[in-house]
Amino acid sequence: MPLTATGRIEQVPLSVRDRAFRARIAFVFPRTAVRAAEEPAARDLVRVGEVRRICGGRLRNWGLERLDDSVRLLLSELVTNAIQHGSGSQVGVRLSYLPGEVRIEVRSGPVNTLTARDPGLLDENGRGLLLVDALADAWGVDTAGWVWCALATA
Repeated sequence: MPLTATGRIEQVPLSVRDRAFRARIAFVFPRTAVRAAEEPAARDLVRVGEVRRICGGRLRNWGLERLDDSVRLLLSELVTNAIQHGSGSQVGVRLSYLPGEVRIEVRSGPVNTLTARDPGLLDENGRGLLLVDALADAWGVDTAGWVWCALATA
């Protein structure tokens, strides 16, 4: 993905190699590097809401309003994880409408595996992947390091 010099979300072009996609959108935004114990930059966290709005509008255009709440929650979790735990200087997001499913993909640096944690009752964090696991029909990490999840459209 191209590096964005601005502090805004920029749509990036997609190659049309796979005709199985009914529709697809991809965009990228810069990520501020933080130390492990630090909170993410506020300007980065604002992007989570922007991503939700952009993708919610796209779902409406595709006639998939019934998935809006689930897709927005899944996007929030995956994009927030990329901002908080990613190692890259930017976050990439792809939303695809394929026959039978909507697929969300997020990347900020290489990821090999993800493991859902088992947070205690009073823990403030650690439930994101549990939510992804509960809401998505499938999820994982691909060989390029994209964290993905899918929701059935049928």
